[in-house]
Amino acid sequence: MIKLKLLATDFHTLFPYKKSINEFKDLGIEIIEQGDSYDYVFIGHSCFSNKKVSLQESTEKGLEFLSKITGKYFLVDGQDSPSVIGTFEVFKESCAIALLKHSLWKNRELYNDEWIGGRYYWGKSEDFGVENQNYKPDNFAAYSDRILLSGTNWLGTVSSNWLDYKNHDKLFDVSAMFGYPHPDCHEHGLIPSQDYYYNQHRKLAIDILDKTPFMIAKLRNGKRLEPKEYFKYVQSSKITFAPFGYGEMAPRDIESAMLGSILIKPSMEHIDSKPFIYKDGVTYIACKHDYSDLEEKIVYCLDNYEELRNELVTGMRIEFDKQYHPYYLAEYTKELISNI
Repeated sequence: MIKLKLLATDFHTLFPYKKSINEFKDLGIEIIEQGDSYDYVFIGHSCFSNKKVSLQESTEKGLEFLSKITGKYFLVDGQDSPSVIGTFEVFKESCAIALLKHSLWKNRELYNDEWIGGRYYWGKSEDFGVENQNYKPDNFAAYSDRILLSGTNWLGTVSSNWLDYKNHDKLFDVSAMFGYPHPDCHEHGLIPSQDYYYNQHRKLAIDILDKTPFMIAKLRNGKRLEPKEYFKYVQSSKITFAPFGYGEMAPRDIESAMLGSILIKPSMEHIDSKPFIYKDGVTYIACKHDYSDLEEKIVYCLDNYEELRNELVTGMRIEFDKQYHPYYLAEYTKELISNI
């Protein structure tokens, strides 16, 4: 029996492993969270990366933390973005076997250019009139053979509950129940702070939605609702619009299928992740990253609502159940460890 220790303070990074603890055991891997006796330890990014301090200070403290780890370890970057900011710097100076990422850019060449916070869909800070506030990992290619997909992502935290949605009244055309504007959120001294670029990117979509004649369900001043009330609005909407934020994937992508709503989000063709359930026209409707065709895609979905809803909601449910089956992560992790 292989002993695999999980070490993290955040929910999203290692929770999928805990959720499949019995499946891991069936395959000969015991998941533990305490004790010093283990074969490998998976260390979540919250333990060795701190976005609230400079990149240099975060790296120094991260390496100090790792210096106290005994035995073989993997670093797990559970950020919801393929950006490696804050984790790559620690990884390349550490003794980690590999850096496991929830998602990566499908075109690895994107890591050779500079982007705001390493997120290419935000563009460059110069696009916002700010000089030299971009990031790229130094010499990414030299380490890329040890930067691997983790075999899970944020959708792995979701437990599906496929509701009967066909008789529920749809009072809204579009659910835009996403955070905007976002409160202060700092990342390694990025100027302006990270939330500025986050909000500017989402503002493009908000401005488009505000000018349409559609019935839109939105948050007031970006203030979150209690889950029950939030789900009520999504369930009452024909379409769920899910823009990118700090990353591309979010639980609302699956919640749309649970509640019988068509999912529209920017194209996911640039993402490499496992599992990966995003298929344009099968599980969701893709729009452009700058949202320039968003209104057109909404009109298309509303004009063909009954047919598209049944096809896309069913398609998303089938893909999620197939790819996120309980044994997948255990099987993937066992093969990962065996190969390394």
